Amino acid sequence: MAKKKHKRFHRRHLTIGLASVAIAAGLVGVSASSNNCNFTTIGTTMKLQADCTTDETITIPDGFTLDGFNHTITAVDPSGDHFKGAVVKNAGSVAHVTRLAVKASALANVCDAGADRLRGIMFEGAAGSIVGNTISDINQGPSGCQEGNAIEVRNAPFDGTHPDTKSVEIANNTLSSYQKTGIVANGDVSVDIHNNKVGASATQANLAANAVQLGFGGQGIVTNNLIDGNSWCCADAAATAVLLFQAGDGVEVRQNVLGGNADVGIYVLVNQAVIDNNKVFEEGPDGFYDIGVGDYDIFTASGADDNVVTNNKVRGYETSYDEVSGGKNKVIPGPQHFN
Repeated sequence: MAKKKHKRFHRRHLTIGLASVAIAAGLVGVSASSNNCNFTTIGTTMKLQADCTTDETITIPDGFTLDGFNHTITAVDPSGDHFKGAVVKNAGSVAHVTRLAVKASALANVCDAGADRLRGIMFEGAAGSIVGNTISDINQGPSGCQEGNAIEVRNAPFDGTHPDTKSVEIANNTLSSYQKTGIVANGDVSVDIHNNKVGASATQANLAANAVQLGFGGQGIVTNNLIDGNSWCCADAAATAVLLFQAGDGVEVRQNVLGGNADVGIYVLVNQAVIDNNKVFEEGPDGFYDIGVGDYDIFTASGADDNVVTNNKVRGYETSYDEVSGGKNKVIPGPQHFN
């Protein structure tokens, strides 16, 4: 495939694939539905008493910590309807979640928009931390709905400006079998994403998924994570392990180990990013695209060629580095998988 044509075509369709997770307005309300999740409140900590199920969003009061105490909250569909929104969500400007397992079970395959999109843990307009949790099965079965994010952190505006940045630590979580994205950070946020284990999407046959995404002005660092990539069948979109899409300047992706199978291991459509000392390894059959690290800063609005891509190691991809030169990057010999 022609290199220049490939990148422009790829970028255009990746934008379409991401449109559904770009901007969602409003808070998720809690209606008078049934759930059997009970908490003991001590000071500003709410401790989950036992494993439980819920058919509504559980909200964290402003300034509180939800301590799961290693118990599980399972989201299920309400009678006569389907689950909507996040399983756990902040109600104020500060929240923390720790030692909690979140999962979904047999949810109906119904597509929602805005605040009703499915998420595991979501912070909207909130600072805080999401540390030491296990999130699995945030999906609707074999669904192509553009929702089902294990962790989502978002804050308006989404235009790259930063009037009221919210800082969130996302660390030591284990994520698996999500639908669209493992970790999403969009808008006026600054995230420290470190020491997480992020598996692959459960619905790669139905949509183009991403394991970790920073987008639409989101800033921060992604470091010391174990991340599995995602693959999509076709030329209309690309799935990734790490996606930087119109994120804020200065994002850093350092010392991560990427495995599994991805169309693009690290996709960089931002400026002034640092992509350093990552291991980007692939195994498994390829989709339409097969790129280890793609540095597409020249296709951003500014057109500046100012990202730093250095000291990375790529193995198993047909194209190890795209639009990358210099930087002491290496190609590690190993099996490559071609269609």
